[in-house]
Amino acid sequence: MYKYIGIDISKATLDVYDGDKSYKVSNDLSGFKEIMRLASKKEELCLIFEPTGIYSHDLILYCQKHQIKATIVGSKEARDYARSIKQRSKTDKIDAKVLHHYHRQIDTKDITVPFLDTAMRTITQRRNVYEKYQQMIRQLKNLIEATDKTDKLLLASLKKQIKSLEKASQTLLEKIEETLLTDQENQTAITHLQTIPGVAKKSALVILMEILRYPNAKSNEFVALMGLDPVLKDSGIFKGKSRIIQTGRKILKRKALYVYSSSDTTQ
Repeated sequence: MYKYIGIDISKATLDVYDGDKSYKVSNDLSGFKEIMRLASKKEELCLIFEPTGIYSHDLILYCQKHQIKATIVGSKEARDYARSIKQRSKTDKIDAKVLHHYHRQIDTKDITVPFLDTAMRTITQRRNVYEKYQQMIRQLKNLIEATDKTDKLLLASLKKQIKSLEKASQTLLEKIEETLLTDQENQTAITHLQTIPGVAKKSALVILMEILRYPNAKSNEFVALMGLDPVLKDSGIFKGKSRIIQTGRKILKRKALYVYSSSDTTQ
């Protein structure tokens, strides 16, 4: 029998609900140990929480080390569930209760010990910074377009910043590639991706990073993630046309599959 514990994670604290009482503990080893004491000897713990980036990593690693089972609920899924039970208020304490109640939706066969791939965490952090650098480069290039071309000093300053960011971006991408290629399966995947017409090395790296981000996604789910699945809208006598939806991860749909492939001839 499981003892379900709902946990809302923030930077410094964890709001905890065990079905009877609410608690607030620190988001560190001492707090994790307090949570462990909430189960009796006859019960096995199942922690329920959202993946809140780096703030949840220590808890996942603790579960991994001590073989504690958990269900990690996606943020959108948790929000949708809260709406389904007509929970309109939102506080850390309430969120912990909502996550506890979510156990009614869980199939016990899906309860497992969570795993955090530390190499993938490093890649994710570097990818996030890489994407931010790319965004900053685009913004600076837009500023150049909007700048009076007679202002040589300002133009030189903007170009210097772009050059610095491009160099930092390239270094990060090389480090990401180095980490990815330590795994033989990733090497094979990148080679296979580059056999697709128009997909070169940089695009292949970005696509592979996204695939690894959602390791359990099915093919149709990944097509939707890329924003490439067609949607047909018919109503009554109106016959609509199939259109590619505008949702999905922009890094895949707009950059990896278009910008990188079409603009980077050095790949």
